[in-house]
Amino acid sequence: MDRELDFDFDFESIRLEASTEVATPDQVPEFVHRLNDPQREAVLTTNGPLLVLAGAGSGKTKMLTSRIAYLISYLKVRPWQILAVTFTNKAAGEMRDRVYGLLSEMGMSRHEIQGPLDIGTFHAICARILRREADRLPFKKPFVIFDDSDQLALLKSIIKQKNIDDKIYPPKSFQYAINRMKCDALEPDSPLAKTGRGIDRKLPEIYEAYQKAMIDNNALDFGEMITLTYRLLRDNPDIREKYQRRYRYIHVDEYQDTNRAQYLLLSLLGSPEHGSHGNICVVGDEDQSIYGWRGADIRNILDFEREYPGSHVVKLEQNYRSTQTIVEAASELIAHNTQRKNKTLFSEQEVGEPIVRIQCPDDRFEAEVVVKEIRRLIQDHPEFSLNEFAIFYRTHAQSRLVEEFLRQAKLPYKVVGGLRFFDRKEIKDVMAYLRLVYNSSDSISFKRIINVPARGIGKTTLDKLDAAWGQQGSLWDFFSKEMSAPEIFSGKTLKKLQEFKRIVDQWTSHQPTMLMSELYHRILDDTRYVEELKAEGTDEALERIDNLEEFNSVVLEFEERELQGLTEEEITKRKPLLLGRFLEQTTLAESPDTDGIATSVQMMTFHACKGLEFPVVFMLGVEEGLFPSVHGEESEDESDELEEERRLCYVGMTRARERLYMCHATFRRVWGDLLYQYPARFFKEIPERYFEIRDFSKNAGRF
Repeated sequence: MDRELDFDFDFESIRLEASTEVATPDQVPEFVHRLNDPQREAVLTTNGPLLVLAGAGSGKTKMLTSRIAYLISYLKVRPWQILAVTFTNKAAGEMRDRVYGLLSEMGMSRHEIQGPLDIGTFHAICARILRREADRLPFKKPFVIFDDSDQLALLKSIIKQKNIDDKIYPPKSFQYAINRMKCDALEPDSPLAKTGRGIDRKLPEIYEAYQKAMIDNNALDFGEMITLTYRLLRDNPDIREKYQRRYRYIHVDEYQDTNRAQYLLLSLLGSPEHGSHGNICVVGDEDQSIYGWRGADIRNILDFEREYPGSHVVKLEQNYRSTQTIVEAASELIAHNTQRKNKTLFSEQEVGEPIVRIQCPDDRFEAEVVVKEIRRLIQDHPEFSLNEFAIFYRTHAQSRLVEEFLRQAKLPYKVVGGLRFFDRKEIKDVMAYLRLVYNSSDSISFKRIINVPARGIGKTTLDKLDAAWGQQGSLWDFFSKEMSAPEIFSGKTLKKLQEFKRIVDQWTSHQPTMLMSELYHRILDDTRYVEELKAEGTDEALERIDNLEEFNSVVLEFEERELQGLTEEEITKRKPLLLGRFLEQTTLAESPDTDGIATSVQMMTFHACKGLEFPVVFMLGVEEGLFPSVHGEESEDESDELEEERRLCYVGMTRARERLYMCHATFRRVWGDLLYQYPARFFKEIPERYFEIRDFSKNAGRF
């Protein structure tokens, strides 16, 4: 059993109250003396609601863990009377280890600490409360937890059972909408249960059926773990009072990332309005609130003082990570936001290098120049290792060109929080289509895409085909023969298989007379691949469309290299060879596996970089419409989106410790068209004195 979160500990038999004595400076433990003044103020302010505004790199984890250790070692608070909630298991583990480390300084071993130390994620804490109070839940036996794939499978079965067309109402769209509703603690019949998409009219019905099916399965999804715990405490005063008594001191990390359901749950546990002691300490930075797209509500931290009257506010404004130049420039940028508290980050580190603004003629040059600069810095500064370089971008699709030049330079790299470009599902799908057109004997590609997008050709059909084929000869040849003399399939299934064969045969026959780009678009059009993703409407689907758009650029760049300078007659002769050459070049380019190399350039989206830091950071595509990914401020929604984009830029900038590069291109290829790009408005919001400008936009100059 996990003793850190052991809810069977008999805390109700112990009635020891915490001391309310206020420590004087000469009495506090040594680890408190090591803090700066605002950090120390936050540690010593133990009674009542406390809001700690912790700027980037300001030592919030150090403050939080010192506060917990101080409560235990000096105020003699029992560990089980303290709750600390964070968002990741890694953060929770680090906090726990640090607390035990500080307590060991005080001569306290883990064995001597009485009771469990409740530091965990929202989901871990809620799961244990729910298991402890299982007799109050609507389950017949112990519940299980469904992950995203389990949840989607259940929704698919519900949609099928109700005879709803999953092409018009994609299951993933319902999954996305239901999860967002649970973030807002909304019930199926809530009048606010609107997503703004075409599934609205079916959503209440599907949501209600889904909730019933989850109970029938004795299962909870991730969102329901929070909302059910909230409803449990809301509807059962005796249970609510029990946990209010237990958790006399509540700590919440990254409070700016909490959603509505998490806010309501914390309010029941920590707000005096609901009968609690009110000793709740929330730590966060509204300037780093970048997850609004997945339910985080910045109003939770902005309105804390209104929700908790008499709150004490402490500002951690000293940045220990970055140079003065980086910190001051980032502060100038974020000051243009209106949804923020009045705080100013500062650094006592060295002034450091100016921020390098790189102006490039196009996105290909942008990728090339970044890789060349990494090589130059490694040569000039042997103390740098590859994993000290980070490349940030707004969308995963932007990684493709940088990956290409890193491979050419033989520099290992790792895509953090995602797959390398050619390993992404949608790219592997279209590559499988192209391989099947080129080589009909490719059974692996055949099996991959015969039901992608969904054509109603399921596993049972494939199993029948496999069994009849028996691995003898070409699967496509056997398949083609069976279509003309059906002995295995009949009815609807046969028609679906025949239609699939028809379009593949059509592509194959026309391929020798088509450009690669024409073939690619023909495949997307005939399969309705992009239309299916658009109908799905989720963030993941939109990102996949971006990747397919970038793959179009891969195809066009290949054509330009292969056909440059050729006459129309020569191009006609070359067309039949294009597909084979494309597949060969792409496969050979992607074959080296660099993920296993410990020292490698780190690549990630801006959203994935939060909580990390690197000596050298490159920010790509800092352009209007891309980053920020909004085009104006005409409406309140667009203004909110722009402020979140600005916070995202602020987060990216403050990941850099020593050197920061911000890059933008004059032209960027989108679905084959070279679009003129404007530099992001962010450059106008940061004073020029912080920049060194390297302008390559007029020509393909050298770094």
